[in-house]
Amino acid sequence: MDSAAGLLASALSGQLALLCQCDRGGVRAVKFPSRFVLKRAATITLVVATMSISISTGIRLLAGVKSDNITILVRTILPLVIAFPISVVVFSWLERLETAYTKLLKEAQDLAKQANTDPLTGLLNRRSFEAQFDSAMRHRSAGKFILADVDYLKQINDRHGHLIGDDAITATASALSAVIGDGCLIARIGGDEFCAFVPHAEVKKAEQLSAEINMIAAQEFRTRSGLKNVPLSISVGAQQCRPGTSFRDIMSHTDSDLYRKKVRRPAQIQAATELPAHEADSQRNAAVEGSHAERSSPARPMPKSAQRASDSQTLASEPEHA
Repeated sequence: MDSAAGLLASALSGQLALLCQCDRGGVRAVKFPSRFVLKRAATITLVVATMSISISTGIRLLAGVKSDNITILVRTILPLVIAFPISVVVFSWLERLETAYTKLLKEAQDLAKQANTDPLTGLLNRRSFEAQFDSAMRHRSAGKFILADVDYLKQINDRHGHLIGDDAITATASALSAVIGDGCLIARIGGDEFCAFVPHAEVKKAEQLSAEINMIAAQEFRTRSGLKNVPLSISVGAQQCRPGTSFRDIMSHTDSDLYRKKVRRPAQIQAATELPAHEADSQRNAAVEGSHAERSSPARPMPKSAQRASDSQTLASEPEHA
């Protein structure tokens, strides 16, 4: 009985320490076991109590020993009193361990996501895209490689600010995700450059992709920036990608196609994104006036010592008259 009482006291003290979160200032909060812990603890307690009572009753019957009422009561209650607190402590500890592991796993996934994605758009970064693209090529995947570039992003930044330029980048990312869809690799590989790999046999034609991307990007840009009269256009190049193609090779081929598309960009888009004519003229005139002011500014007087030296050199160089 003494050992059973000691075990019971130990279990109850452990349960009390579990329930009460203490700090130097005293008891801070009381945390009761969850329903999951109580359910598991009750199940284990009933199983242990049933086994204990059955074994002890069987032994007494085989030995021919009769039990009085007190012995039967102790034999029934004691396993319940001991098993339940111990089960609660064990399952609460397991639950905390599982919660900590889940939290750690989520933090690791978040860190991995941050290392593999572009912080502004949420798309893959270049390093992650190259790794996944090379893996797809090793598995003999085929599809279409797409290279997209935001037209005249520098002019947008210079005229409206870099925050509006960020709106243009995020609008392009949203358009690529909406048009290309899930199951494809999409990445931002540079300041205004995006690429994608569509691993499907049946993909849209390049002209259709470009039209849909430009339409959605323009709408998204107007919504984000609030600028209704500033156009946004995206140049899109596409090449069929065969299994085993390297990232460097497909980038080179697609970049040539993208350059041809950029040469044929509408002139009115460039005019709309550039500085207004009067602003450009005022800046040009200011620069010209500054250069004229430098040229027309009076020369600083020559020091007397330097002037005397110059006069002596002049006299020495004059020819002697007979």
